[in-house]
Amino acid sequence: MIQQRRPFLFALAAAVLLLGGSSVYAAQPKPVKNSEPAKPVGRPIEYQELETQVGAVIVVETNLNTARRGTLIKYTNPTLLLQLGPEAGSIELSVPHESIRHITLLEPAPASPPSQESGSAKKN
Repeated sequence: MIQQRRPFLFALAAAVLLLGGSSVYAAQPKPVKNSEPAKPVGRPIEYQELETQVGAVIVVETNLNTARRGTLIKYTNPTLLLQLGPEAGSIELSVPHESIRHITLLEPAPASPPSQESGSAKKN
């Protein structure tokens, strides 16, 4: 008789586990998922406008479906040079103009300091 009870006890234990597990699972609230990742707050900017924005923090989205955030170090017509943050290894990244899909300006470039010339000095 002991052998006959084992399948019954096994089935009973499995049913308790299944019912107990599903009721505990149903009681837990489901996490809310965003359908889109959060986009950085900023304004779109054209490539040519970056000439005056050296030192600005920008996000560059490329044709390879990548996005890089960094400080604009150098602007030339064929390429941009970005200084990436410590989370990306603090490296300088060159981004060719033809690979750029979209640029977002997050923080404008700091204002240049006023020149040190005084009005009373004569130039030769």
